[in-house]
Amino acid sequence: MNKLEKYKASIPEYTNSDRIQRLQSIYSDFTRLRQTNQRGYQANMDWWRGALSGIMEYTFTVDDDTPRQWQHPVAGQPRCLGVVVEGMVHDGALYPLEGFMGGKSNSHTHNTRSARTTQTTLEWLFASLGLGGSGGGDYESPSTPFEAFERACGKYVVVARVQSLAAQVVDHHLSCPPTKCLYTRRLFAAKYSLAPLDADVVLKWLTNDGYAVVEGEAVKVVGGGIIAMVDALNSVDAQIGELDVEIGSCSDTIASHLRSKDTDRAKRSLRSRKTLQDVLQKRLDSRENLQHVLLKIEQSVGDIEIMKAYEMSDNTLKTLLKAPELDKDRVEDTMDSLSHTLADHGEIEQAIARPGAAEMSGEMEDEVEEEYRRLLEGQEGDKREEKREKEKTEKDIEPDTQDTQDTQDTQDNQDIRLPSPPTDITDKEPQTTNKEAETS
Repeated sequence: MNKLEKYKASIPEYTNSDRIQRLQSIYSDFTRLRQTNQRGYQANMDWWRGALSGIMEYTFTVDDDTPRQWQHPVAGQPRCLGVVVEGMVHDGALYPLEGFMGGKSNSHTHNTRSARTTQTTLEWLFASLGLGGSGGGDYESPSTPFEAFERACGKYVVVARVQSLAAQVVDHHLSCPPTKCLYTRRLFAAKYSLAPLDADVVLKWLTNDGYAVVEGEAVKVVGGGIIAMVDALNSVDAQIGELDVEIGSCSDTIASHLRSKDTDRAKRSLRSRKTLQDVLQKRLDSRENLQHVLLKIEQSVGDIEIMKAYEMSDNTLKTLLKAPELDKDRVEDTMDSLSHTLADHGEIEQAIARPGAAEMSGEMEDEVEEEYRRLLEGQEGDKREEKREKEKTEKDIEPDTQDTQDTQDTQDNQDIRLPSPPTDITDKEPQTTNKEAETS
């Protein structure tokens, strides 16, 4: 469950099934109630203001994904988010991010918020008396919620939260030494657990009020004494502006009296203008003095920081020089020993490079060559011996093969026999022979 889902689970309208009708009313297009039921319209607007304010950080983004994030299984997507956001901008709770980051002061956020609060109060008063006031001023209800949402898409500064955190930052640094008021943007964001964009917005607020100096990645939150000087300077600037307006008004009055030839009133107005001009000159001198003092303070703070850096460097260097390894006698002994060692090393290198060493190296090479030849001849002799053994073995095998062949031929010849004569013929021949012998 993400952060938004956990937050919605803490709102009764999302968890209590008995209030589903109320939730459906809040999620519906209630812009028509602005004309028919302004109390109901305002109640829905207030509910959404509270719901959105509870989840907002220091900046708030409205895009196409915002209605989907607030989607409900029964009520669907809220249809009047754009109307609510425009109303919060109208009330001064939100301020367009682009305009804020491009501004030079925060007065426009304060003045707009105050003027719009007064305007809203008057609208309610007129509406309760039945005298109209159904919109009034410079804020008009959009024709459709879709058009309002299209206009509302963008990034906004959550004025109250940024202002509150900026005040905390100033209070925290009132008693801090100058070295504790220096940050990078990343360190400042990490200290106050801010996203990069939120950190930029808070720093912009502090810079506009004169409580911080931002140069690139360097951030410097001004100390308590300097803050008092900045407050005094801002007060004098405001007085100068008011005096300019009053002097201009007196000049117009004087011109009017001169045209009407009202001498007494013209002279009184001239005296009043003269007095105002004297006061203005004093305020201008005071502002110049304050600016000069602030410049000197800034210069002094910078000088102090530089001197502290020098002192720290001096102390660090002294500490390092006190180390036993950097004792003067020890350093000299070490360098002498190193010189002797390097000299010995040079002698060794020269000894290695002498001709005798080359001759010794040549003799060694001859021995290696001789040993290699012996090994090679021995290996070739072994090969010749193996060859002779192989040839002898082949010769011994050939007679055995011939004898075996002769024996086989003999056996084959013995197997071939002539047919035997008949038995009776053989028996008669000897008998005839015997008779012939007897006759003889």
